[in-house]
Amino acid sequence: MASETQPDWACLVDKHAERVFRIAYRILGSVQDAEDVSQNVFSEAVKLHAAGPIQSWLGLFVRLASLRALDMRRSRRSVLQLIESDRATQSGPAEEAIGAELAVWLREATSRLPDQQAAVFSLTYYEHLDRGTIAEVLEIEPEAVSTCLYKARKRLRSELQVLDGGTE
Repeated sequence: MASETQPDWACLVDKHAERVFRIAYRILGSVQDAEDVSQNVFSEAVKLHAAGPIQSWLGLFVRLASLRALDMRRSRRSVLQLIESDRATQSGPAEEAIGAELAVWLREATSRLPDQQAAVFSLTYYEHLDRGTIAEVLEIEPEAVSTCLYKARKRLRSELQVLDGGTE
């Protein structure tokens, strides 16, 4: 009977590996770190499956990729800041430098958001998922997605204004 409930892991990895990697990469900005997170996501999925049935593999993988990438970003913050500040100071057109600096800032600011807000923000803007899909993936109500996105945008906007020398 256990063999009937065993998923085809190779098929699951083939089907979802690219998305898991892409989510992790967009949050972390590092191929190596994204690969590490991807491997950890699939290892964790095996353990979670052993603990009980999984309702949505896509939801599980997207949620784990987002949360584990954010966890890694937070734990490696100082190392990533050093690497990314070196990238941002490399010579090149002014627009590239500004864009790189904003990308670094956005990744860092996103990692300071509460987990759910960070996940909703990342899935909305990096993965271009709609509210219903995000709700399903994170196992929350669509209204909660909207609220989290509103709060994340408000906090990021506030931090950007402070960074830019604004008063609010």
